[in-house]
Amino acid sequence: MQEALDYNEWIAILEEKAEGLPKYQARFSNFEVLPRLGKLLSIKSKTCTECKMYWSKIQVATEHLDKFFDDGNTYSRDFDLLVKEIFNHLKDHHQIRPKGFILSMFALSGMVLGVLLGVLIGYLFFDGVLKGGIVLGWLLGMMIGWFMGKVKEEKMRKQHLLF
Repeated sequence: MQEALDYNEWIAILEEKAEGLPKYQARFSNFEVLPRLGKLLSIKSKTCTECKMYWSKIQVATEHLDKFFDDGNTYSRDFDLLVKEIFNHLKDHHQIRPKGFILSMFALSGMVLGVLLGVLIGYLFFDGVLKGGIVLGWLLGMMIGWFMGKVKEEKMRKQHLLF
């Protein structure tokens, strides 16, 4: 295995290779998280042997970035599997989550609970008028979930548990 580049060298190579990629294809892949993921792995590789291995693997995988969407190759699929494996490692061993993930989960949970509560209140107190209860419950649940998710992510950001 080749010696790992430092983050600045790798990002320069990555930017050069990404110039030729069509924008729509880059959006539907994991490329938008690459700079943040690379920075995190380069930092964590100093203290975690698995992160060091993943840092090397991500560098090797991005060597073929300009060929990801050519017919008949597996670079893109292999890259997606590698990113998924890295995310699982970061989540399981370092309790690190992508920015926006916790916020989304809290907002979704708030919407579901809000709709259920709205149905219950609409049915019990307003003689079966459910539409207003559903809409109001959904809106309030989403707002409360979003607020709680923002608070949780801010705490995680201060603890360096978001990337």
